[in-house]
Order: sequence, then C-alpha cells, then structure tokens
Amino acid sequence: MRKQTLFTRTRISLVVASILAASAPAFADDASQIDQMQGQIKALEQQIEAMKSSVDKHNESIQAMNSRLEEVSSAVSNPSKAIRGEPSGKGVMYGKVNVQLGGFAASETVYRSQGLQSDIGSPYSKIPFNVPTSTTAAGSHTYAGPVFGNSEFRGTERQSRFSMLATGMANDDTVLSAYYELDFLAAATTANPNESNSFSPRTRHVYANIDWQNEGLHMLAGQTWSLATLNTQGITPRNEYIPLSIDAQYVPGFTWARQWQFRLVKDWDKKYWAAVSFENSQTAGVSGVAPKGATNNFAMVPPGGSLFNPVTAGGAAGPAGMSINRYPDIVAKFAVETDLGHYEVYDLMRNFDSNYQSPGVGNMTQQNTWANAVGAGAVIPVLPKMLDFSVSGLSGKGIGRYGTSGLADATYDVNGALLPTKETMFLTGLTLHAAPTMDVYANYGREQLDSTTSGNGSSMIGYGDGFGAAGTVNGLKSVAQATTGFWWSFYKGNYGAFKLGMQYSHTQLSSFENVTGTTMHTSDNMVFTSLRYFPF
Repeated sequence: MRKQTLFTRTRISLVVASILAASAPAFADDASQIDQMQGQIKALEQQIEAMKSSVDKHNESIQAMNSRLEEVSSAVSNPSKAIRGEPSGKGVMYGKVNVQLGGFAASETVYRSQGLQSDIGSPYSKIPFNVPTSTTAAGSHTYAGPVFGNSEFRGTERQSRFSMLATGMANDDTVLSAYYELDFLAAATTANPNESNSFSPRTRHVYANIDWQNEGLHMLAGQTWSLATLNTQGITPRNEYIPLSIDAQYVPGFTWARQWQFRLVKDWDKKYWAAVSFENSQTAGVSGVAPKGATNNFAMVPPGGSLFNPVTAGGAAGPAGMSINRYPDIVAKFAVETDLGHYEVYDLMRNFDSNYQSPGVGNMTQQNTWANAVGAGAVIPVLPKMLDFSVSGLSGKGIGRYGTSGLADATYDVNGALLPTKETMFLTGLTLHAAPTMDVYANYGREQLDSTTSGNGSSMIGYGDGFGAAGTVNGLKSVAQATTGFWWSFYKGNYGAFKLGMQYSHTQLSSFENVTGTTMHTSDNMVFTSLRYFPF
C-alpha cells in the first residue's frame, strides 16, 4: 500500500512538471521557480522513502523483540505453568518494555479426615498419632492424642495470585526481565478466620534476569524456586516442574524452596546446560536427644534480630527461629535436552553453624559443619502431547528444609554440636492430557530419615531408633503420599479462562522404633476442590 501511494504521488508530480514545462514560453520568467518546485518534490519523495525505510526497520525491531520474548518466556508443554497463572507471553508495551500480567482468583476447599488446624497448605509432619498427649523423647514434636480422628473442613480464597513480567531488549543480544508474584497465604499476628478473614499478601517471587542470547549466558538475582527444583526444559525461570496440586504444600518428596539466590547459567545451543546458584540458608529443624547438660544455640535468641516476625521469650522480643548461618547454600546443576526428554543432575552443599557447650564445660565452642547431597530428575514425554512421566529425587545430609514435609535438618553429637541427619526423598508422577481442556495427574512421593545416633546404652544420643518410652511416638521417620486429581478448563475465550480442579490424597506417617521396638503409624485422607478464574 505504501509503495502504491508513493508511485501515485510520483506520477502526479511528473504530470505537474509536464504542464509547467509546456507553459514555459508563457512563463519564462518563472523557470527558476519551476526548478525549485521540482527540487522540492524530489526532496519530499526522498523523505517519504526514508520514512518508509524507518517504519520497516521499526517493525522488524518489534518482530525481533517479540521473537526474543517468546524464546525467553515460553516453555514446553507444562500444564503446571498454566495452573500457576503465569503470564501467557502476551502483553502491552510501556515505553520500550513489554509488560505482561498473570494470576487468578481462586475459591477452594479442603476436607481432612485428621484435622490439622490449617488452611489450604497441609503441614504433613503434624498429622496426629493415636497416642496419649505427650512430647516425644526427641523433644521436637508433640503428637496430641486427643485431636486424633477429628476431621476438618475449610473454604478459602487465599491461594489467589497476581503476577507481572516486565521484559525489554537492551540490544539485539540482551534481554532484561523482572518478575513479581504474590498470593495471600501470609498471616499477621492478628490474622484469624473469626469474622473478617483479613489475611496478608505474601511475596512468592521477586527477581531480575538477564539473558545474553548469542553467548548462551543467563543471570538471575532475587527470590524464586531453588535451583534444586526440577525443570521441564533447560535451566531457566518459570520452566520448573511443579506438581499439579491444589494443596499449597504440594506433595511429599517434592524438592523445593522459594528463596533469595544469585544464579549463573550457561547453555550450549539450548541443548546442554550448566548452572551454579548461591542461595539463602536456614537451619529449619534440629531434633533428637542431646547430651545431658549440653546447650546449643543454632538459632538467634532474644533480643537479637530485626525485620522478622518477632516472638516473646523470657520477656524479650526476638526473631522466630532464625538460624545462624555463615555461608549460603550452594547448588550446582547440569541438564541436557534430548528427543526423549529433559534430564538433570545436581549437587547441594549446606553449611551448619552453631555455638555449643559440652556437658560440664564452661566455655562455648563454635561449630561449622558442611553437608552434601546429590539429586537427579527427568521429565519424559512417554506419549508426546498425551502422557508425561516425571521423576526426581535427592539424597544426602542436612536436606530436611528442601523436602515439602520439613523433616529434621540435624540432630546432636556426643558433645552437643549439630550433626546433619541423612535423608532420602523422591517423587514420581504421571500427567495425562486427556483432552485439550483436561489434564489428569497422579503422584507418589516419600521422604525418609535414617537413624543418626552416637554413643550407646543409656548414654546414646541423636535421632532415630531406640529412644522413647513404651506407647510413645519416637520421632518422625517417614512421610509418604499418593495423590490423584484433575484440572478441567471448562471455559476459555476472549474473557480469560475458568478452571475446575479436584484432588484426593492419602498421607502415611511412620515413626522410628521406640525402646520396645514399636513403630507407630498414622494417616490422613484429604479432598480438595478449586475453582480458578484466569483473566489474563
């Protein structure tokens, strides 16, 4: 159309020039003016041509940017990506930055055969045992018998989310992006469901990312899924494989954390990937029997701390359970893409720091201990676009906080110093794309601690078999869960999408053997529903 307009204007100018030239004898005195007009016409034609070239280059730049955005934000077929309400890849330009919105409004319910006094996230390790109310010999868990068998029902909107992705092209090679996501699963000290149900927004993800496409280099800084979490493709954010769970605590055996990190990634033709991440550390559980008379300060004690949720202890305010950590957690991962799926292996190193005092010793001793674990995972399209299989696992010491059940990170040695516990976790899953609007899933996961003890006889300390009196629960050894459910997109059109989800899970807990050789067991059956509207 632009070429036709330019051609038409050129013809008109030529006709005008011909008329003026034919009238030259009558207007001889105006010959110089005619020459000037023809020069101006040619100048205008050149300007039009230059403007057309500029518009074409601008359109090409926009197309290149959109192509880069698709490369950065797109993922392989990953139903959990849609369920999480992440931006779809469409957006609006705000200056030179593409801004995409995501999220959903959720109305959800949960029924538990064993009440946990919890909202949509289930603290699996707190499922009650059918024993008298007592504190275990490990000293870290109270298994309240009187609540055994009391079921609960709750309705909630708190898993509703909002997300925003801003992306810009610094140049033809460099893509800059920032991502923010929140939900409403925070609870201030005054929050309760008595009347107004006023709960607080909570940060899920906040990070910045730089992709140098030609060099295959990527950098991430901020809070998001740990590098230890399984990916579906490469090692890039928003491509994590998250179980299709309504339960906000996901599935036992799922390896994850959402925390601050600084991550560097290198890819070779988007086929081979290597990454290292330095992540915020926290000692999330110390359980077991300590030597009599020993003390261990692995966490801050009042009145220290700032900008964390305060608690009152001994009349002084201090942070709630914030541990002492000298070094960040370090994760190194290698991944490969093949025609038969995505495969990855990684190593996790953690450091435990504390001040302990051995029995009968007056001075405090500072302890610094490293622990290591190895993990692997895969996402395999068994039947392309129809049936996907996933498997992931992590085994090593001091990894309790990376398991969804939150088992103990450490126990005590003979001096009262921290001793990282050995744990193994794994998760397997199948996802059936039964129809373009229907995904059906099934998962089985397990987390299990090994017995970690030292000493012998009456002086035996640590965490594991052989503690606890008859009839008591001797500390939590394992959590296992089988779950199944579906997501149905019953509306999808110009006004967004509505999705209906239903899920059933059976969770089994087992304890270590007590002094009589008895292992305790308990379980919980849970049913979830979710109705989510995705407007973006």
